[in-house]
Amino acid sequence: MHTIASTNGRPAENSDPFPEVDDQRSGEASDRRWRDVESRLLNVSPSQPTPAGEAGDRHLATYLGAVRAHWRLVLLVTLAALVGSLAVVFLNRPDYEATAEVLVAPVVQDDQTLLGLDLLRDSGDPTRDVQTAASLIHSPQTAELTANRLANASSPMAILEAVRVEPKGDSNVLNVTATAQDPELAARTANTFVEASFALRSRQLRRQLDALIDRLEARSAAETNPAAVTAVAERLTALEALRASDSDPTLSTVRPASAPVSPVGAPEWLIVAAALLGGLVLGALAAFGARLLDTRVADQDELLTLYPLPLLSGVPQIPGRDLAQGGDLPPEAFEAFRTLATQLQSYGTGRTVLVTSASSGDGKSTVAANLALGLAEAGRRVVLVDLDVRKPELSESMGHGGDGHDGSQGPIVQSLRHPRIQLLPATPGGSRQSLGHRVSKLLPEALRLADYVIIDSSPLGEVTDALPVATQVDDVIMVVRLRHSQRASLQVARDLLQRSGVTPRGLVLVGETLHQMSSSYYMRAFASRDAPTAVVTKNSASG
Repeated sequence: MHTIASTNGRPAENSDPFPEVDDQRSGEASDRRWRDVESRLLNVSPSQPTPAGEAGDRHLATYLGAVRAHWRLVLLVTLAALVGSLAVVFLNRPDYEATAEVLVAPVVQDDQTLLGLDLLRDSGDPTRDVQTAASLIHSPQTAELTANRLANASSPMAILEAVRVEPKGDSNVLNVTATAQDPELAARTANTFVEASFALRSRQLRRQLDALIDRLEARSAAETNPAAVTAVAERLTALEALRASDSDPTLSTVRPASAPVSPVGAPEWLIVAAALLGGLVLGALAAFGARLLDTRVADQDELLTLYPLPLLSGVPQIPGRDLAQGGDLPPEAFEAFRTLATQLQSYGTGRTVLVTSASSGDGKSTVAANLALGLAEAGRRVVLVDLDVRKPELSESMGHGGDGHDGSQGPIVQSLRHPRIQLLPATPGGSRQSLGHRVSKLLPEALRLADYVIIDSSPLGEVTDALPVATQVDDVIMVVRLRHSQRASLQVARDLLQRSGVTPRGLVLVGETLHQMSSSYYMRAFASRDAPTAVVTKNSASG
């Protein structure tokens, strides 16, 4: 941007209401000084373009900003997860598991003594032998006998589903595990299931032994060979011993089941903790999704990511009804506009400033009017130009009398808000095609009457009326209202200015809450002097 020098031939006035910042006016020292003023007054720091190494921090700030902007949503999802976990903990009865261990000892294949009996024989594959034993134990007949013995109204099918029989690792041991909602019942079910399976095997084996022993006794009575009689007698002795034991020699209990002391699954505290963590994660994802769907600029981190410019000032959120009544500016708002005016003065007098925004209702007209008031309070003469021909509002908000100057572009009238402010009102519905040509004639004429020319334009993110003006002024100030300015409109305004070779002086952030600033410091300093009357436009309820 080129500089239009003042044509009034007067040196800049030396009155400055802020002696603590009235030293160096330019260069590196001035930049350091204004960063210090901004940090001291607003508790924020001017933003510089983000280095490549800080990209990760920017992304993290975006996620955290989404959580802060939608903290109620995060809280709601987290509470829902917590309530759900508590319902699971208190409404669902826990399950207990008890396990009995059964040893599998198959007989060898060439054992002639037990030939003819339906016993588990060694197949040469231990895994196959154990699986065969498991199928013998886990049967509907075993479940039916178990149900009869337990007499707890459980059906055989329910018992069969509640018991599982599986190998214990690679050993020849079977785990018979029963699940129940009572630890004693779980142990009793597992032991009863094993005993029932053994009883069924013993019953089947007794029938086979009785038939086999009868056959062998008949054979022994008819046998005449002494050696054969001796062999049959030895086998009968072994079989009689087996019948007397009344058990299957291939299956035996290694360890009976005992009542468990804790339920299966995760402990209750872990369920609640996992639900809380999951709720926080889901809430954060929901907040980020809401952030993506929200078309507005949510917070300062997102703003500086979209448009990394220095933050000149942060105007706090102020209830619109208080401003509409024409009351005094709150101390924090007064300091914000005073900071903006002071920074503008550091670049010297005889300057033209364009105030624009991304979207309508962002507060640019209010910022322009109160910036003019801040300069006027500092002893500077200001011409306030309303170039927003679509929504001219400054004439009403600033008020004007009949006295003034007739300029080539219209009458420059005296504002009723302050004696050092003159106003060039806009003509509603006026021509927008010749704004650039009009401004080129207007600026030198306005600078002859004042130290500063403040121009309020249409929102650049929605209409391009202000673009020709931006290339002719000394400074451009971009006004952004948090949670109102449209993200797409801000990007459009940024791209238009960049393609025109215009870099704004910085950002004025509208929407900072009052508690973000140290109000006690402002109140003490503010109480000793009169505050200017607030200026607010119709379409800007804050700032």
